[in-house]
Amino acid sequence: MSASDGPIPLLAAKYPDAIGAWVAEMSYDVARPIHEAVARELQAETLGYNDPVSLELARESLVRWMKSSYDWSVQPDSIGFVSDIVTGFGAVLNNFLPPRSHVVVPTPAYAPLLDVPAMFGHTVVRVPSLVDGPRQRMDIEGIQRALEDGARLVVLCNPHNPTGRVFTVEELTELADLVERFSARVFSDEIHAPLTLTTVPHTPYAKVSAASAAHTITATSASKGWNIAGLKCAQLIFSAPQDAARWKHTAGFFVRSVSRLGVSALRAAYDHPESQLWLDTVRARLARNNALVAETVAARLPEVIHFPAEATYLAWLDCRELGLEEPAAFFREHVGLAMTEGTEFSAPGHLRLNFALPEDLLAKALSALVRGAEILRAGRHHERGSTQHA
Repeated sequence: MSASDGPIPLLAAKYPDAIGAWVAEMSYDVARPIHEAVARELQAETLGYNDPVSLELARESLVRWMKSSYDWSVQPDSIGFVSDIVTGFGAVLNNFLPPRSHVVVPTPAYAPLLDVPAMFGHTVVRVPSLVDGPRQRMDIEGIQRALEDGARLVVLCNPHNPTGRVFTVEELTELADLVERFSARVFSDEIHAPLTLTTVPHTPYAKVSAASAAHTITATSASKGWNIAGLKCAQLIFSAPQDAARWKHTAGFFVRSVSRLGVSALRAAYDHPESQLWLDTVRARLARNNALVAETVAARLPEVIHFPAEATYLAWLDCRELGLEEPAAFFREHVGLAMTEGTEFSAPGHLRLNFALPEDLLAKALSALVRGAEILRAGRHHERGSTQHA
């Protein structure tokens, strides 16, 4: 088993002169069983199309994983394959909504969830989340108003990117009751589910009730948990039988974009005991890094509000008190730390920091974050001094 540090070309490629803490990808080696599964495909030169047997075995792997991890019983014939979550979202928007629907997206939100609906003729209704102490929660009343105005789909991201929330059963039930009352639908992006970091467990939204199962399409993948997003193999789970039947009319189009290597990696991730040990090791490591971010912000960044992640490897930072229009650009240009701008998530003045870094590199990233704030403080102090002197 290995969860050691590996090369980080993608994290460094966009901003080669900065510490890469921007894209949602871990900078850790892939689990050995996954590496070996991909190597076997290469050695056998099976780099062609997927075959029905491999896909069915992958379905069975996913069924076992959902049952053992979340006590969620998923039927193999309810599982469809897509290349990635964004493609799956587009498929749902195109095939399961009336034309020109309104789509409710609680914000902050992963940028494609905000942008993709317009590509299919739909309108996004942004509902800002509410700050509740050290975490954010959905604005149920705001979502209700959008549904009252005719919205047909609510987008749920759980665990949440970028805030790291793991929504409780009570929160999910409240949403399910509301959506059911308005005969609407839910697209539930649960790609970060394997990466819970606290005692709060992940609960699949479709498992909450018979009503939620009937109105939900769930998107999932091994890509985030095992750091294999580039292998292009995600799944849609149609917990309503009529949705599964409808998907069969379009499934062939989407499965063509699914990588055979990704299917092999999925099975190695979900089925191999060593891959489970790798995941446990990574989660423990991420929990320590998450705590280090919290400690650093609390001790040295009084202007910044940090929302400690309950899952994922993403730190969500409210930096509005720093007074910067583009905080990500400032930290990248002045201290060489590349993070993601909050405007991408419909949250200006915020930053998303990826803490799935080697410990020494994370320490450097946090030192750079502190140094950037110190530069701003010194600048403001100099401006005040100049004003008083004048």
